[in-house]
Amino acid sequence: MACLAFLVPVAGLSGFAVVMASKIVKRGPKDYRRAEMTEDGRRIRIDLDDYTKAPGDFGVFDPATEKYTRVGEVTLINEDKKYVERRVDSLGSATGSLGPIVDWTPDVFFEPSSVGGSYKEVDVPTEYGAAPAWLFEAENTDVWVIHIHGSWTDRSIMFRDVHAFSPLGFTSLVPTFRSDPEVSPPQAESSHLGQTEWRDVESAVSYAVAHGAKRIVLSGWSMGGTIALLTAEHSAHRDRIVGLVLVGPVTSWRKAIAAGAVRAGVPAIGAGLVMRLLEAPLFARMLGLEEPIDFDALDWVDVPSRVAVPTLVLHSNADQEVPWEISAAFQRANPATVTLITLPEAHHTQEWNASPSAFTNELKSWVSKTILN
Repeated sequence: MACLAFLVPVAGLSGFAVVMASKIVKRGPKDYRRAEMTEDGRRIRIDLDDYTKAPGDFGVFDPATEKYTRVGEVTLINEDKKYVERRVDSLGSATGSLGPIVDWTPDVFFEPSSVGGSYKEVDVPTEYGAAPAWLFEAENTDVWVIHIHGSWTDRSIMFRDVHAFSPLGFTSLVPTFRSDPEVSPPQAESSHLGQTEWRDVESAVSYAVAHGAKRIVLSGWSMGGTIALLTAEHSAHRDRIVGLVLVGPVTSWRKAIAAGAVRAGVPAIGAGLVMRLLEAPLFARMLGLEEPIDFDALDWVDVPSRVAVPTLVLHSNADQEVPWEISAAFQRANPATVTLITLPEAHHTQEWNASPSAFTNELKSWVSKTILN
């Protein structure tokens, strides 16, 4: 009986590990919320939670009409009925009815024309064929920024980043990579946590160099930070990569997964099981991975001075998905190259939404001193 009592929690942890491993590398369902427009059409009323009541500007996508609405300040929180009202920003928003089911998003620009400036759709040659990308043309064609989104988002989520860089006058390229739904035919049904995706960003770097880029900045958000770090290390053009900008980055997948287990109330052994599963070739194939995950290759925290390129990290200390403490440890491990700026309270990769001016000012200041000096 004592043996059986021991096996019950072990079995529970094993089940958790399988589920969590799948959630890490597989696209999950949309987290829809109920919403409606108020009678005056100036506000929306949406389900109350920590995200919908957060300060800043956000977007609402109506899957029924495929239209976006940009929303701003909170005008009312009703704790009893569990809804929040926010002001509708008429600039760039759809008009008319809304809901009843919507997707809440930190994207506030929705399409490339909303960011401002000249842009065009281009094809980046990769090992699997042409990958679509947006090219935002600017006066400075010597310095290019390559904007790298995270896992299970898409390239439009990086419009905020393009907007933040725009005052600097650099050319911007926003590529797709193999696990993106826009890539046709589909190339990867699972995220490889940046381990293979970086090769597609390397193709974007090669595209930039072929079109005149003399200096390149890689700007990666969340898992995009992992990809940027790998690209800076392995790129055939790494001599042209002069800086990294990382927002809420995953600089240690071990520590990020361990933090996720803590949030779920699971003992540390559970996180260890998750990683052992992802490292196992047979289980990796079951999850649709081309290769098992090499967590040593995805860790810049426990390896001192691994980062050779000047790097800016912008991260809120309220981020629960990728805790700020990981970025602090990343900076301590790379004191000669990494600058960590703590931004106002915000959820994961929503630092720009919480304070566009603070985000952009810190970015411009660092680039001016580090890249343009």
